[in-house]
Amino acid sequence: MLEEMTERVVDSADIDRAIPTWSGFDYQGQVSIYYALMKLNRIDINSVDEYELQIESLEDFSINKNGFPISIHQVKAYMHDSSFSKYKRPIFDLLGKVAKYPTINSCYLHTLIPINLPGDSELKDQLQKIVPNKKKDQFQEFSNLLFEQEKYDEARQKLKLNILRDQECQSVIGRTDIEVQIKKQIQLFLSQKRELLRFEFTETTENINYLYFNFIYEISLLVAAGHCDGTSEAKIPFSKILEILKTEYVYRYSIKTAASSLKNSLSIYFDEYCRKMGFDSETQCKAWTGKWKWILEQSDNDFLLLCKKISPTTNINVSDLEAYSLRELVVKAGVHKTFFPLILEAEGFTLETEGLKEIFVLNKDGVYHLITTIAETWGENEAVTQGKKIYQSLKDDNDLAELLYDVQVFINNEIEGHFDGKIIDPGDDYIETIPNFELKESIVERKQIWFMDVENAKETFKS
Repeated sequence: MLEEMTERVVDSADIDRAIPTWSGFDYQGQVSIYYALMKLNRIDINSVDEYELQIESLEDFSINKNGFPISIHQVKAYMHDSSFSKYKRPIFDLLGKVAKYPTINSCYLHTLIPINLPGDSELKDQLQKIVPNKKKDQFQEFSNLLFEQEKYDEARQKLKLNILRDQECQSVIGRTDIEVQIKKQIQLFLSQKRELLRFEFTETTENINYLYFNFIYEISLLVAAGHCDGTSEAKIPFSKILEILKTEYVYRYSIKTAASSLKNSLSIYFDEYCRKMGFDSETQCKAWTGKWKWILEQSDNDFLLLCKKISPTTNINVSDLEAYSLRELVVKAGVHKTFFPLILEAEGFTLETEGLKEIFVLNKDGVYHLITTIAETWGENEAVTQGKKIYQSLKDDNDLAELLYDVQVFINNEIEGHFDGKIIDPGDDYIETIPNFELKESIVERKQIWFMDVENAKETFKS
């Protein structure tokens, strides 16, 4: 069979490249990590060099053996729509590729929820009745293979979907459960192959969490490196995955762990918000997708500074961030009630995205408003309380101190009002720590920090 495959390289018409959006912190990326780990745990470790994970080739990802695809996988993250019509063409394409490429012995459709799948006879009939509106030449080729050359039944036997529990692979996994499944595979690896570790490892919940965050961080780096020019293929050898799992530093807490943990939280919080609002993140949340891509491109330190920027009441040094402090930087209530609602309405008003200083800052008639995750409820003195926290947090931070001068209004969940504080002129103190720092007019009188609730912000910045 391999000899037959060598005469037919993967047809470029069958390749979908959506690499720039791939992330190990999103559902599609995590499903591929889960399946690769599951496969690694089931093969003979002596044959590890024969296998690789390939991102976005024939499908969203594939598992290759000796350079040839043996399983292909499409991931659909629809949160609410379980109707067969939504998945009809993806199923058809999977079956067509199985019929075309003889080394493929299984094809998976991974979903968040079970699909309302018709019976076998009705399924075949519905697939035959598809009227394509894209990739029509590919459709005709697959239709010929499946129905004219009668390869459908064989291909159908290789289709895996709607699997809730299975010895080989679970294909229906909820958004929050995928992290649990990855950790189970990591723990299975540790129980089966502990002798490969060259150091002592205590299997606590905390340490497994560190390993999980560091592992998906490293896989994301490998994919990004494989697609830095936008054209090269991202192939991750299983031997490299094994090497990562054997490396001591991925079992320790570091700035990488902190950044990975917070990116993971943001991704989950966003998907939870979409589910709560009845959105499908794949199709209805493009305003966030662009910002998320930009966020993922930032260095660890800049990303952590960004988290502190949108959580300005948190007085934390991001260069020396303790694990227990992470939950303070990205507050779920704040991102759900203020941050995501405004980002998703960004098409209705200007939202700067030029850099760390500008992103998530809105300009209204020369007055700058920062979108925050401050989630405190309204109270008569709450503006004063939170204003003091912002002042204390930012004045002590050389990287973010400029916000005290450049941002006048902090958009939050429901606090209105202002805080009258005093900011002493920094003079020359910041010249060495803030590039191109300009001496400002001495501020020794009242410095007002204003608060605006999210509903007033929507009204203020609507088109």
